[in-house]
Amino acid sequence: MKKTIFLFVVFSVLFILTACSFRAEPTTSIEAIISPLTEDEFERVGTHELENPHIDDFRKFILNVEVNNVAGQKVHFAFSDSWKEALDSLDATDRYWFGGGGEQNNESENFAKHTQEFSFYSKGLNEGLIREALNTIIFEVRIDNGGEIVTEEYKVGDLVEFE
Repeated sequence: MKKTIFLFVVFSVLFILTACSFRAEPTTSIEAIISPLTEDEFERVGTHELENPHIDDFRKFILNVEVNNVAGQKVHFAFSDSWKEALDSLDATDRYWFGGGGEQNNESENFAKHTQEFSFYSKGLNEGLIREALNTIIFEVRIDNGGEIVTEEYKVGDLVEFE
């Protein structure tokens, strides 16, 4: 009887230790959207240097990257190129208008986020050209768990959805 109770206690402790040490794998979700500007956004664009500008000449790009299940791990977001250089490389036109981004990355939290939003001059561009320009930007998500580093690479143009 004592042996049965002893084995029960040992297996219970092992079960609890195993269950408590289980850590869910990090998951990455990405949203990349190109959409038309609203009337309010178009009013703020600043089109004085363009001849006969129209709201349909501009688009808005939004990128949201979220990595979950990363408590106690360091998450790094890295981009291979600048958004301005990628869009302006299409032709002799200044395409990138304005924008910015941000990051929330607290090691104590169970997630990390990166956001990017900008407006660009899209007159004369089709979806294929925009994807081509954005595919020059490769971004990496690196998750460092005490020396064990996992890297995920993405091409922005392959992820973008047009509205």
